[in-house]
Amino acid sequence: MRISCVKSFFPVLSVAVVFLYMSLMRREIQTQKQLHQVQQNFSLHSKPAKKLFPNSDFFKQWTVELSEDDQRKAEDLFQKYGYNAFLSDQLPLDWELLDTRDHRCIGREYPHNLPTLSVVLIYLDEALSVIQRAICSIINRTPAHLLKEIILVDDHSTNEDLKTQMHVYMSAINEKHPGLVKLVTHSEQKGLSQARISGWKAATGDVVAILDADIEVHVKWCETAQLTSVFLLTSYPIYAHGFDWALWCRYVGFPQKWYDQNDPSQPGKSPSVMGILVVDRLFFGEIGTLDGGMEVYGGENVELGIRVIHKCVDHSPKILFALK
Repeated sequence: MRISCVKSFFPVLSVAVVFLYMSLMRREIQTQKQLHQVQQNFSLHSKPAKKLFPNSDFFKQWTVELSEDDQRKAEDLFQKYGYNAFLSDQLPLDWELLDTRDHRCIGREYPHNLPTLSVVLIYLDEALSVIQRAICSIINRTPAHLLKEIILVDDHSTNEDLKTQMHVYMSAINEKHPGLVKLVTHSEQKGLSQARISGWKAATGDVVAILDADIEVHVKWCETAQLTSVFLLTSYPIYAHGFDWALWCRYVGFPQKWYDQNDPSQPGKSPSVMGILVVDRLFFGEIGTLDGGMEVYGGENVELGIRVIHKCVDHSPKILFALK
């Protein structure tokens, strides 16, 4: 009886594996098609033009044929935002992402009854389409019963479209999902730490995810808190976060026992965290949240690590390693 069950199990397993592989391939093909179509549209609508910015770092990376007007727009937007906002403005807000998850993460099942989640997006004069795509990805890739709210924290932006078109976009979402997207605005620029604190104060979910606005969340990100960058998907080794004697944040290795598992889907301990984090909302308040006086990028997470981690003996060797 057992042998017959095992024999019948393998064909089913094989079919499931093939189905999963085909699903991933379809998603990858769809993503590439969307990018190719957008970039092809540039070429179709652009007459051959001379390269206006041959020494531009941006155009050394992005070699699509553009008209002279589009080259100027793309370069200006790159200088303003530091990323390809020109391409962002052309891409669909709900475009498909390549599935970059480790294969051991893909088949995992998670409890249905997880804590509710408040997502905080902080920004200062980001490209409108980038923020819109972040919001769209959160709504589309977060279970509706878990997503309590999306809180936008505007640290005194001056871009006009973030005052007009953003409100139009929010209204359209809230008409479909009443009260889902909320806006917190600063009357003066207060910096990263204070913006994150403002978002945390406005949150009401059991768990709060404090993120930058220039991100897109991935499939099952809520269950595993995984993020992926916008547009260019680059694989990086997995590291913990530490800091050196000058208190600059830096990447460090995990404890050896984490590597011995040979399973990157497992969580790992870290002496510090990035400025973006997912944390129990009440616990974050108990440990003092972030230091609002830390105005320099990276200072807030190092300060949090020093203030909280000294009680965690397991991390002491890792801190010493990071300080060498």
